[in-house]
Amino acid sequence: GGSAKQARNREYQAVLPLRGKILNTYVEQKNDPGEKKKVFAKMLSSNEIITLINALGTGFDPFQIENLRYGKIVIMTDADVDGSHIRTLLLTFFNNEPFNELIRAGNIFIAQPPLYKITKGSKSTYIKNEESLEDFIISHSPELKSVKKNTEQFKEIYEIEKSKFTIQRFKGLGEMNPEELWDTTLNPENNTLLKVNYS
Repeated sequence: GGSAKQARNREYQAVLPLRGKILNTYVEQKNDPGEKKKVFAKMLSSNEIITLINALGTGFDPFQIENLRYGKIVIMTDADVDGSHIRTLLLTFFNNEPFNELIRAGNIFIAQPPLYKITKGSKSTYIKNEESLEDFIISHSPELKSVKKNTEQFKEIYEIEKSKFTIQRFKGLGEMNPEELWDTTLNPENNTLLKVNYS
């Protein structure tokens, strides 16, 4: 949470760093109140989850959505396998009653930080994923536009064109300095948030 705390706008953004992976709070949708109580008791024994509930301000029993302290709860994790696992565990927590009311009310979002920073000269561009990186390189190369994709010739030219750029891959949010994190992920004018909905 270090660079995120430095990057945020303190006036209206708060950061709650979680230490490692939270408990898997999955509750089977059986009508067994005893099983649900057992899972919730385990859930409430976790300091991380209690801290999260306290930060939300809604309480748990009773759950009062009108006391929610934030309009948007943004899950911000690294773009790697561990980050994906942590994001899934948090979504599992929010999918449980009564916290699933936050999903229904449209309060839960997932941050979409970029995976790459591509630089040529003094101009830098942030790229979301591998596919977007390839599209960016193709769009900046007249030669590649005229060659059929997935051929040996395409691959050779692609590698040459790619080497003309300085490409930095972000393994995690901690690798970005506060300015980069603000520009790409925290600035409401620039950031891309994925709203969590029930299908």
